[in-house]
Amino acid sequence: MAASKKNPAMIEQVKLSQVSVPWCDEFEKMISGLYFSAAKSDLMQDHKLEIMRKLVSYNDLPIPEHSTIKYLKQHRVQILAQMMGKLGSSVNIEAPFYCIWGCNTFIGDGVYMNREVTIHDNAPVHIGNNVLIGPGVCIMTGTHDTDPVVRKESGASFAYPIVIEDDCWIGIRVTILPGVRIGKGTTIAAGAVVIKDIE
Repeated sequence: MAASKKNPAMIEQVKLSQVSVPWCDEFEKMISGLYFSAAKSDLMQDHKLEIMRKLVSYNDLPIPEHSTIKYLKQHRVQILAQMMGKLGSSVNIEAPFYCIWGCNTFIGDGVYMNREVTIHDNAPVHIGNNVLIGPGVCIMTGTHDTDPVVRKESGASFAYPIVIEDDCWIGIRVTILPGVRIGKGTTIAAGAVVIKDIE
């Protein structure tokens, strides 16, 4: 069920973002868990397009003849730093990588993400320090009402935040659904669908 009013705490969290944020009424509704429609905001559409451009650069980075792995990682980190709300030190995210907004994703130190990780960050996503994320993991903050009548009337989706605390290992092809908190040091088995908090 969508929220009924804006969430000042969520808005304050995203104000800590180290990159540009498409602040507008629809964006504040989105990060607060209210029904929203990004299509109603030119600012949100422009931001989304810019993130898509940066992801193309990140995922299709040319590899010159005399490149090194160190060079590729450094270049990718420079691109990530232009997208993510927070990017800790010693972060390594393999390509291809996908996110929607970037500014709503906060990544701690020493995080490693394998290939094909997708973060649908309509609400804030916080990833703690020293987290390992396997290939093909989907972190999904967005959802829709299960009642088809309400879905038709609202015509929009809503989102809940996700938190992955320090020292977690998220196995291959795990799906993390909206509103989940994964407690410190937790291991999530390959292929799991996480629908509730895990301590």
